[in-house]
Amino acid sequence: MDTEGSPHRGALIGAAISGAFGGLWAVWGASGVRGAGHWVLVALGVVLGVAVAGVAVVLALRARTDGAGGDGSMFASRSYRVVVAAEVVAIVVGNVLLGRAGLGAYVIAWTAFVVGVHFLAFGRAFDRVFAAIGALMIAGAALGVLFGVVGGGDDAVLVVTGLVSAVVLLGAGAWTVLGALRAREH
Repeated sequence: MDTEGSPHRGALIGAAISGAFGGLWAVWGASGVRGAGHWVLVALGVVLGVAVAGVAVVLALRARTDGAGGDGSMFASRSYRVVVAAEVVAIVVGNVLLGRAGLGAYVIAWTAFVVGVHFLAFGRAFDRVFAAIGALMIAGAALGVLFGVVGGGDDAVLVVTGLVSAVVLLGAGAWTVLGALRAREH
């Protein structure tokens, strides 16, 4: 197969991760919706997440490996490991503190904010496209908090933050997958 111009395996692995987490964010966001709408959002999130992740995995298995998954991979870099470790610590500590302060509804916004910051760091260390993803995740977190504070309540924080985060991650993963599929056609 001609893989000239197709995304590196690492980009497709990232798309698979993005698709899987995008589906999970949709499910989390849907927890703020009652009735049939909840199940529609859950189903949509799961189907889209599995589709993006599944196609990305298949393409990654067929993709070129130079610069992705080997010694040059961002996944193998020290910067990647440090950023992800800091992200995990920040999410856990922040979520525990929010829970203890009686602000459990804002756990989703804190998590999206931290994930956004981690993407900003990736944008600085690896590729500028991550910075855009990070900025959108942070904006989703801020919108969720804003909707919660101005009277939308706890469910508004869940829905807004979760669904914005889902759209950002599913969109980023799908963009990479579609680019890989277009490259295969040429």
